[in-house]
Amino acid sequence: MSINSIKNKYFYNNQGEAAKSSAPIVSSSPYTNSFVSCVPLNSIFDEFVLNNAQNLKNVQNINNLDEEKVKIIAHRGYSEIAPENTIPAFIAAAENGYNTVECDIEWTKDDVPVILHDETINRTARRQNGWRMFWPRKCSNMTYEKLLEYDFGSWFSNDFKGTKIPKFDELLNCANEYNLNLYVELKEIANFDDKKAQKLVDEVKKAGLEDKVTWISFNEDYLKMMADISPNSRLGYLSKKDINKDTIDTLKSLQTGANEVFLDVKSAKISESSCKMLEEAGFNFEAWTVDDAEEIKDLAEFDCKGITTNKITEDDIADYYSP
Repeated sequence: MSINSIKNKYFYNNQGEAAKSSAPIVSSSPYTNSFVSCVPLNSIFDEFVLNNAQNLKNVQNINNLDEEKVKIIAHRGYSEIAPENTIPAFIAAAENGYNTVECDIEWTKDDVPVILHDETINRTARRQNGWRMFWPRKCSNMTYEKLLEYDFGSWFSNDFKGTKIPKFDELLNCANEYNLNLYVELKEIANFDDKKAQKLVDEVKKAGLEDKVTWISFNEDYLKMMADISPNSRLGYLSKKDINKDTIDTLKSLQTGANEVFLDVKSAKISESSCKMLEEAGFNFEAWTVDDAEEIKDLAEFDCKGITTNKITEDDIADYYSP
């Protein structure tokens, strides 16, 4: 299913009703595409995105990097110019040259997987009238239909007013349309189980994206579930701790003999000794969340295979990772 055929599911107008297409956007922006041209102004991808994308550093050449050397992963989409973990942010990443995006899975009360970083919606959602919420609103206590009453774009800019929270399958549709690889973080929730894990794997298979989805998590048990259900799945063990023997043992426990396993570690925890330990055990590592270009030199010297970032571009790393 193309983005054009499901565009009305991605955003709502000020009354909370599904927005309808109007006259196409007339713009000379290089970021205008088939999806954007069918979306009315003052919706999820209006002139704010089109104009501001041009004002930021053009990173369209990121896909010229040799991904055997390094991947650049857009953290929660291109959240510099669009609200994090929304379809606009993922499209913005694709339109600006990123091949891979990172996102977060939360679950609704009726067990719908949605794209959201926090346990609550308070930080990234507003009421339809633009008001903030005073009391915490946990995603897991709300049905998906209830979530559709909230605006997930106007907190970032009024230009995104009406953006709705994406379901996981909507993100998969977007990834298919824009040829994106996904890093999907399994957030720590009390009731993540085999049933939820199977649902995620089934949706990925239905979308035909088994070779484009990497599961990442701080919870090794969640990753083991994914390995049991889908032995070929690529897994990244997230960590913000010092790398030691326990780290290596955890990585080994995730191997099925048919999958790739790597450490996805906070960049400050990288050192010469820790990298040597990983190398001797046969594991690659990637780093998060790197926004300071000065860190790239050390990461390149340590043969870091992936960089999750809010804004690092090919220009920032070109001297260290050659195409």
